[in-house]
Amino acid sequence: MSFIEVKFKAIGKQIPADHGYLLYSALSRFDKKIHEMKDIAIAGISGMPDSSRNLHLSSASKLRIRLDHSDLPDVINLAGKELQIGAEKIRLGLPLVSMLKPHRHLYSRLVTIKGFQESEEFLASLQKQLDILQIKQTPMLFQRKSGETSTNIRKTLRIKNKEIVGFPVLITNLNPDESLRLQQVGLGGRRKMGCGTFVGVRA
Repeated sequence: MSFIEVKFKAIGKQIPADHGYLLYSALSRFDKKIHEMKDIAIAGISGMPDSSRNLHLSSASKLRIRLDHSDLPDVINLAGKELQIGAEKIRLGLPLVSMLKPHRHLYSRLVTIKGFQESEEFLASLQKQLDILQIKQTPMLFQRKSGETSTNIRKTLRIKNKEIVGFPVLITNLNPDESLRLQQVGLGGRRKMGCGTFVGVRA
């Protein structure tokens, strides 16, 4: 497979911060082929979250999708389309298509693994997935400090009336091959709903 990344400018005011399932549903309603694609990752829409669990869009807000290049024609048709995301509407701009590039440090805002909601068990399962991918680096979770106590930060994905628990994950010091492999395959499940997709960051 030859994976590519497609970015669409997301034009609108705001959407729910937890929009992974809503976005996937909107895209699937537009084209059922998106629902049927096995190797697509819908990374979600970028923006600035607020305390009311909304995400405010800006001129830099984008929808990021990764997929095999053979599926590109079905995704390109999203350009200019209006999507209903919960109670809000957005419009997608023209697509920018690029090959995946290696990054030394990769971050996912939410990784979910079915049956693993406690941090220690979650990390052990995550490490097994990395071993299968022949990635030698150790995943790290983010922590919140309260006085002398530190707790791992959890995030949730709402699917209809159910909340799925997961964690933001950082993996550093990847070599180019490991970085590309992780970006292509991801970690955990629900990659069509914004989970387990990694992007480059500064450590």
